[in-house]
Amino acid sequence: MSPAEASSRVRKACLPCIRAKAKCATSEQRPSECHRCIRLNKQCVFEVAAKKPGPGPKSRSRVRQLEQRVESLIDLIATKNTTSTTPDSSTAPVQVVTPDSSAPTDGAPPDSPPIPAPRYWVESPKFKTFDPVEAGLLDEQHAYRLVEEFKTSFVESFPFVIIEGDGSILQQQQPFLFHAILAVTSYATPRIQYRLSEELRRQLARIIEHSQKGLEILQGLLVYGAWYHAFFHPSNQQLAIIVQLCVALVQDLGLSRRTKPKPGKWAVTDCSMNERPKGSLAEKRAYLGTFFLNVLFAQAWRKRTTLPFTRWMAQCCDAFNGSSIPTDALIRPLIQTSELLSRVNTHFSYDDIEHTDVKGEMMLEISTSSFLGDLAHIKDSASSSPFLNQNTALTLLFTLLDMGINEVCLYSSLWGTSPQQITLPPSLARLKMLHRTMEAGTSYLNTLLRAPESQLYHLSLGTWAGWFYAVIVICRLVFLQENERMGRTALDDIPEEIDNILPRNLDGVVPPANDPGFDICPEDCGWVALTVAREFNIRHLFDQFVEKLSCTLPADCAPWRKARDERDSLYAIASIQHTMLNGFIKRIERQTPTVATSEGTAQYLAGEGVTSYGPFQPTWQTSQPIEVDANGRPGGILSLPFSSFMNFDSINFEGITLPASAFPPQGGEEIYSDLMWDMVMDDFTMPSL
Repeated sequence: MSPAEASSRVRKACLPCIRAKAKCATSEQRPSECHRCIRLNKQCVFEVAAKKPGPGPKSRSRVRQLEQRVESLIDLIATKNTTSTTPDSSTAPVQVVTPDSSAPTDGAPPDSPPIPAPRYWVESPKFKTFDPVEAGLLDEQHAYRLVEEFKTSFVESFPFVIIEGDGSILQQQQPFLFHAILAVTSYATPRIQYRLSEELRRQLARIIEHSQKGLEILQGLLVYGAWYHAFFHPSNQQLAIIVQLCVALVQDLGLSRRTKPKPGKWAVTDCSMNERPKGSLAEKRAYLGTFFLNVLFAQAWRKRTTLPFTRWMAQCCDAFNGSSIPTDALIRPLIQTSELLSRVNTHFSYDDIEHTDVKGEMMLEISTSSFLGDLAHIKDSASSSPFLNQNTALTLLFTLLDMGINEVCLYSSLWGTSPQQITLPPSLARLKMLHRTMEAGTSYLNTLLRAPESQLYHLSLGTWAGWFYAVIVICRLVFLQENERMGRTALDDIPEEIDNILPRNLDGVVPPANDPGFDICPEDCGWVALTVAREFNIRHLFDQFVEKLSCTLPADCAPWRKARDERDSLYAIASIQHTMLNGFIKRIERQTPTVATSEGTAQYLAGEGVTSYGPFQPTWQTSQPIEVDANGRPGGILSLPFSSFMNFDSINFEGITLPASAFPPQGGEEIYSDLMWDMVMDDFTMPSL
């Protein structure tokens, strides 16, 4: 019996017979009327019986439900068979599946079109993962070697995704993670890496479309986000989206909370345990890796973390005590340092430094001393292991945290310094913090310089985001007094920093030395740019780093001129370091004529091994002439690649729009000229990643 028949039963007696309380018998010649109504010539009407309130018989109701499900499955199988006969599944129309699509309709002829039924679900083409080996981008042996390289080298920088099997098992059981690992490790072949990254982005789009969820997808996203600097391009930056996708997957998979054991689900072997561990070690690594990546992103982008630290994270770290995998020993100090870094950013309100509640020399000293004590405790607990002491990523993270704790020394407003007191020497406590911050920044760069060239490709995004942060802090420290007089001390978010980079004088000419906005701080102010730069040998340090990255960007090659499919993983970093070095030299050169007769300047120039600062003209700049007008000023409109070389691995997540200016976008986005150096470095306020 169909559901329609079951719900529309007719009474056995007509209404006139019911009223007369007479016997009602239907006529054989006229089934729709009874004998009594025909004899009395009355209108015979049979009333539809009303359904009795309350549930029906359970057995009959259960049978009807099973019948409906069987009919739905039959329609679904028929729909799939119809869809598979189409020539292209990607262009096939979307099939609508309904439970009653194949059931006949009462009262309708067989050839009539079926009555539209309500939609219950929509079936889309089946999801199929991309295999780089089957696509012909890599052969099996090469792909398996890259997987082994990830297991032995890359995992030391990001120990939150562990591959226990070999490459063939990973390819069969976890194809998406296999694809992500190959995209990260194929740095030696930029064209293949570019193809793999583009296919990986398409896979991510299809995963979102099909609502795919699982530990494998979370691990693949973590690998892709942890080495995102290898795929950086300003037009399609997606790091913030990747980080938030990881956080969403952690919530959907239930990795962020511990579920209580259900009664009756205990095994005999679990009776001696105090509590059942929730999830596998791979799930705990993925959960902690999401927190680690989230904190580093928030620190670099001046945001608040969207995944706070919980007690369950600390218990997850305890699960790796005594692990047979060596890199599991890195998880606890990495998570502890990340948690402390998150607390520092929240305590000092680095995302909104103007409205921070921590002000005054006493409050700043107490806060920094407390945080430095926590950092020392983490270092002491990790110093007992030679493996941890020799890990470059962990050492750099400690140094990054040291810089973050002492960053408060950059903001004169927090120290109660009025505009009239800017020319006075800093207090002793602040001066100590300035030196400590500079030592931490230079130590960060020196640690990277000591690393082998091959190891640079294995370092994760957190390390290179810290490198960019260290270079910015160093340049802020060198030109601290000048920035304070001009009110340029805060590290703003990306749109504000891009606005600061845009030149105020449209002709791009460096202001004269007697401009009051660029007066050099007197020698007795306690923090002179030339003296600080010479004391810490900043120019030589930047030169060494440029030489270190000459393998990816030779000295005679213009930055940002290579095609996208020819850039290796460190190309963007090398181009940015060229930008930093040239901007630093330009700013020092601008200050030199004003104090050319001072003893500090002479010593600085002598220490650099030159007699004067001449115009900095690398070989890749001399071939790009700049048109000038009758007054000798540069003329014409140049397209400034601000979004290309200044926003290292930044993301157009909240809508980054350049302010309206005289620099409309043109075809040559990546023009790289000496005029651009002058205009950009007039105000050394770099974007906060």
